[in-house]
Amino acid sequence: MSYKKLKIENPLVGSEKELLRVNLGGKSGIYGACSIEDFLPGISDLSLTHEDAEGFLGYPTSFTPANFWRKDGGVSVWMYEEAFDNWQDLYGMDAVKVFYHSGHGNMLEDGTYMAPMGAVWDDRSLALSSKMAFANEKLRYLFWSTCLSLRVHDGHSPDRTWRLANKGGLRMIFGYETVSYDSARYGSEFWKQWKKGKSFSDAFIEASWSLFRNQTPVVCACGNTKEEVQKRLFSERMFYSGAVSSNWYWWKWREAQNHKGLKTARAKAPQNMDVLLLKPYIIDDDLMSAIANKVGINKRTAKSIAIGQDGLRCIGTKDILVSVDSSGTLQLQMAQANYRNDNRISEIQATKIARELIEDLGIAKDVKLTPATTYNSFLCGANTKTGEQGKPTVVETIIQFRQVNDKMESVNADSGFVAVAVDNDGKITRLTSSVKPIVDTQKSIDMQSLAKKREVKMKELSVEERFERKINRLINGTTNNSKLMKITDAPKVMVETLSDKIGYDFSSNYAQPVQQRDIEIKVGDFVKRYQLRVDL
Repeated sequence: MSYKKLKIENPLVGSEKELLRVNLGGKSGIYGACSIEDFLPGISDLSLTHEDAEGFLGYPTSFTPANFWRKDGGVSVWMYEEAFDNWQDLYGMDAVKVFYHSGHGNMLEDGTYMAPMGAVWDDRSLALSSKMAFANEKLRYLFWSTCLSLRVHDGHSPDRTWRLANKGGLRMIFGYETVSYDSARYGSEFWKQWKKGKSFSDAFIEASWSLFRNQTPVVCACGNTKEEVQKRLFSERMFYSGAVSSNWYWWKWREAQNHKGLKTARAKAPQNMDVLLLKPYIIDDDLMSAIANKVGINKRTAKSIAIGQDGLRCIGTKDILVSVDSSGTLQLQMAQANYRNDNRISEIQATKIARELIEDLGIAKDVKLTPATTYNSFLCGANTKTGEQGKPTVVETIIQFRQVNDKMESVNADSGFVAVAVDNDGKITRLTSSVKPIVDTQKSIDMQSLAKKREVKMKELSVEERFERKINRLINGTTNNSKLMKITDAPKVMVETLSDKIGYDFSSNYAQPVQQRDIEIKVGDFVKRYQLRVDL
């Protein structure tokens, strides 16, 4: 086996210099971000949007400093409207090539997107898509890390919302059909996936999917022709400065086959409460090399492993890439889906293909798997000049298996599962595996020594009481002052349970029975999702 240093890749075309740390205060007009946690009265606060934006800026600004990163009260409507969106050639969404916004978002029935600001300017505190005019100066890549920013259902489409705001040359836009989560990891996970050789669209969708399943990430590209825009959507992975035509919009997204079926019945506590001791690292260098050879990489190349600073290991060619990250997650990128074939493969056939690959590679040896929710990758587009509107088509079927023990599955989005993507030709495009063999079991009470005293004390409360405490903490904070709300006459807080399940948490080297609940908290016009988990 031979080893080499994995090249640190700069996502900005034509720039190779790497700086030593995250940098702000630049004047290059490349990167900028806004994040809001502390909203105006009447709008619920968030907790993790600054960490989200920092995670996005961190990697690319190690090469090129960002123009700005404005937070909370420093974020106002002027940054999003034509008169000042390139103020002093430094500040505003059109002052930079790549702009990232993390906060609340919503979409009106007429397709107008709105994002609440952190301060009032000109007696206004909502940035509206109908008042935006961007990409006639610098903006080329627009990231909305907010809810409902890039809708594709219920009569909505990316071109409907954004075609009038796009005044010049926007290349790509990223967002969500659904409500998204208050999470610190969206931005950093995007670059984690991109470093594995993915295009921007695949990195964004995979990042969102690896964090939470109950959401629908969407990516849209613009271009002059259908062929150009589809190529950009599927392949672009470097930031370019060139403006492109907005004649065509083409977008893709991922969701469960029944995207309306998020809600589940209340979970029931299991009788078996054993804790599972796991083998921490299943894919060693030899197995990784063997897998690479089996999926089409010649033996010589398969024995050459590139190692990154963050522990990422890669074996690859220009067509196939095998990677294992520091958590032990294996990913295979084997082909691009044939998006021209819209004759949808059956779930039965896709499952058969997926099972054969898993067995052939031996990645689930000594691991019990059970079929789980099937997801699809969808594609659609529109011509803004002719009014031609395409119909959504499935281009990939993603077969998912979850690790199981005594009828209890893993609950994690990023651990304890195998997923295989198959296109309509029956061609395998991707595989992700994060399973860990069970080496021993212990009774749950024996593992209490691993918990802090506070956590042990919490177990004296019922499961419902512990969930209630977590929800109240989100709403009320840790003091008498409300975390979500600052005023006593604020809109009513509404809490809705989206999913509730019991299973194993496979995120560490031991798996403990947990109950996991995804909820939505709505205050006034804005809503956010949260994932809560308690030990059983």
